Amino acid sequence: MSRFVLLTVSGLADGAIYALIALGFVLIYKATGIISFAQGDLVTLGAYVALWAYEDLGLTLATAAIISIVALAAVGAAMELLAAAPLRGRSVHEMVIATLGAALIIRSLIIRWQGTTPQRLPGFFGYDTVEILGAKIPIQYLLIIGGSVVTMLAVGGLLQRTGFGRQVRAVATDRDVAKLQGIRVDLLSMIAFALGSALAAVAAVLVAPTQQLTPTFGFGPMLFAFAAAILGGFGRVAGVAVAALILGVLQQWGAGYIDPGWREVYPFVLMLVILAVRPKGLLPEEVGQRV
Repeated sequence: MSRFVLLTVSGLADGAIYALIALGFVLIYKATGIISFAQGDLVTLGAYVALWAYEDLGLTLATAAIISIVALAAVGAAMELLAAAPLRGRSVHEMVIATLGAALIIRSLIIRWQGTTPQRLPGFFGYDTVEILGAKIPIQYLLIIGGSVVTMLAVGGLLQRTGFGRQVRAVATDRDVAKLQGIRVDLLSMIAFALGSALAAVAAVLVAPTQQLTPTFGFGPMLFAFAAAILGGFGRVAGVAVAALILGVLQQWGAGYIDPGWREVYPFVLMLVILAVRPKGLLPEEVGQRV
């Protein structure tokens, strides 16, 4: 029983991180029509910024986390301005390639700045654990789950209950019509990139204490987050969150009960099986097709 509890909580923690990154994908996509493959490297950058603020500036972990989130929001806005805005009106594929280019630039800058030696960001609770049904669960895992749930609820509320969310949904339905309605779609795109990058930073400061920090730190989680976004229909926050949690738990169960060597494969097997049955994902996208 203790093994099952540990694997399940670990899977929920992994899934919560995938959900945060996937929400960044969805938010940017709904506002711009772009799938930003820079999300993984933004996660990495967020972790390194927090580490720099903590170790080099001597700030508290909480302050370092806030600085990381604010800094990544600024980086996201700058990325939209420099990589996406100049290509506005061009093919979506060209804009996706631009985000890949931005990701490579970010990774190269990280390597020049911090090198490739693995590092670790301390956790708020160190290596403390709490016993749940006989399993010793790292408190950091519970912080990941709780922090992610609060963040996801906040993002869901932002998209469903605010003027910003209504504007995002209008742009997602038809960008040209949204312009005619007076929505400042260019500014909305920049804000979406900033918020998506801030979500990457939140994921970074939550998960970084649980593993070594390297220049490719965020790449793996990004792939699983993208799978979760696909399964969630790339439209509904709830669908993406549920898909991410399912992938995280399945990954840990598969590694714990079947074969740990296939740990990276299990989520994608599930994705293919679900898409074979439900091509539009667990929940269909809530908006019409872009034109």
